[in-house]
Amino acid sequence: MKALKTILIAILMILAVTPIIAQKKDHKKKNEITALKLYEGPQLSAEQQVQITTVNEKKKYAYFIEVDGKSIPGNGLMNGAKGVLLLPGEHKIQLRFVSKGQIAIPVEPFDLFSFEAGKEYLVKFEYFHGKGSYPNNLENTSIKLWVEEKGKEGVLMEKTVNGYGISIK
Repeated sequence: MKALKTILIAILMILAVTPIIAQKKDHKKKNEITALKLYEGPQLSAEQQVQITTVNEKKKYAYFIEVDGKSIPGNGLMNGAKGVLLLPGEHKIQLRFVSKGQIAIPVEPFDLFSFEAGKEYLVKFEYFHGKGSYPNNLENTSIKLWVEEKGKEGVLMEKTVNGYGISIK
């Protein structure tokens, strides 16, 4: 009887813990950033391509909506590619900035920039929600986005926009 009780307790513990472990694995998969390949042909090595990834916070993030004037498929209002793989050379990137519950706007494209093979670039941002009531708060909102090479200090290009996604200085 004691052995049967021990076995039942062990089975119940396994049944209770298994969904928690599965949920943690699913959560990790959701947070992984996979880069979308935006060039034709076979997958190239890291040394032959360019990777651009957005650095995201929990409820604030940016994702790619266009590269070189071509829309990226599969983007909704609140989600899209947070990383892209490109061939080296000049590219113009456009992102949508999202702060859940506050704003989701396309940002004017960055200027044309020459990305180098074998390098990874990061898109970072600072967001300041405008004070006041809608729509006046959009004029007072400030979103600064910039690109830097991973592992190196220094801004390669930057853009500051208001709550309408229009450049300000």
